[in-house]
Amino acid sequence: MTIEQLIELEIKVRELVAELEQAITHADLRPPGQLDGTEGRLSRQDSLMRHQMEMEAQRRRQLRLQLLKEALHRMDAGTYGICKACGKEIEYSRLELQPEALVCSDCKNKNY
Repeated sequence: MTIEQLIELEIKVRELVAELEQAITHADLRPPGQLDGTEGRLSRQDSLMRHQMEMEAQRRRQLRLQLLKEALHRMDAGTYGICKACGKEIEYSRLELQPEALVCSDCKNKNY
């Protein structure tokens, strides 16, 4: 990977971190309000399901944020882009799509 590619990836990771931090901060995770009894059972179930889906989306955002911050630490340490399984360089095209990737495509396909 060239220095220019590494810089592009660092910029991308920092932008993703900022977006995720904003999304996490502004997520509406309040439990569904008390229904007054005029809503039907399906309305209550729908409200609960939407809340559960938002909670899961929030969990996924927090996990990806953590992984991206770890990628920034690897960039600072000079170990970014090195496959954790085989030690080879992770393909730039893979890192463009998933900058938090820890393994190369070959190792990913081998389920490492």
